[in-house]
Amino acid sequence: MTSNNQHTVARRVEVSGVALHSGKVVRIEILPSAINSGIVFKRVDLPGTPSVPAHLSNILSTDLNTTIGHGEVKISTIEHLMAAFAGLGIDNALVKIDGPEVPVMDGSAHPFVTRILAAGISTQDAQRRYFVVRQAFEFKMGDKWIKIEPAEVTSFAMEIDFTSKAIGRQSFSFNLDRDSFLEIAGSRTFCHENDISAMRKAGLAIGGSLENAIVVSDDEVLNPEGLRFDNEFVRHKLLDCVGDLSLLGGPLVGKITASKSGHGLHAAFMKALWVRRQELLTTVEDMGVRRAKDSLSNIAGAIA
Repeated sequence: MTSNNQHTVARRVEVSGVALHSGKVVRIEILPSAINSGIVFKRVDLPGTPSVPAHLSNILSTDLNTTIGHGEVKISTIEHLMAAFAGLGIDNALVKIDGPEVPVMDGSAHPFVTRILAAGISTQDAQRRYFVVRQAFEFKMGDKWIKIEPAEVTSFAMEIDFTSKAIGRQSFSFNLDRDSFLEIAGSRTFCHENDISAMRKAGLAIGGSLENAIVVSDDEVLNPEGLRFDNEFVRHKLLDCVGDLSLLGGPLVGKITASKSGHGLHAAFMKALWVRRQELLTTVEDMGVRRAKDSLSNIAGAIA
């Protein structure tokens, strides 16, 4: 598959499951979509079946999930599905959904990934649009921060630090491609047992259980099956970051480093970056041509 081309799903994908925060059963259909259409959600349960493009300009909330929408039209907890699209290189897809929240499945992106791969990925006759980092940029919120730097490939590095001994300090890094994405796709969302009561009083995590989230105490993981990876917590934070940053509307090419990040930091960072995009980013539609030009430029500079 040519990575520089745009891609969509080859066939319809159906997924249904419980929504993490509302607790309701939700059904989604992922359909092939035309070039340059991006990822678009359509609320088929509402009059007029309103659509919401998955773009940072439509972010409404980042309270324990990423919610997009406009007015009364909302689609929440999109980050794991968006990560699946980004990790598999899906640029265009129509997501029909019959409720206000994407189903949580097992708390990771893996169920979406397996279904999309089973349906197949179709190469489209158009170049992808890349946002290439040309100048370093760092964004901070208290002790949380995220930074981008110029690089030839898209790479992520994440560190987290929790007071719970079950989590503690963890770090993980990887170059984003389909194979490496599969290393984090199965990492599950998590919370501390002390936070569950407060979340449910706020109307959140109603559908949460040990079947779709990791729950920890101060000292241990409470899920009987334990963890899928020793560092599953930081892998999941990276998964969220990949999904959230895809709301830029195209792959970000550069080195992305983050510490103690979350949905709120990701959204604020993207909005700050977008304001300065003409200064910090170069929009490229054919990375192969760009890299060839860079190589020739480097050779010419060495000869001179």
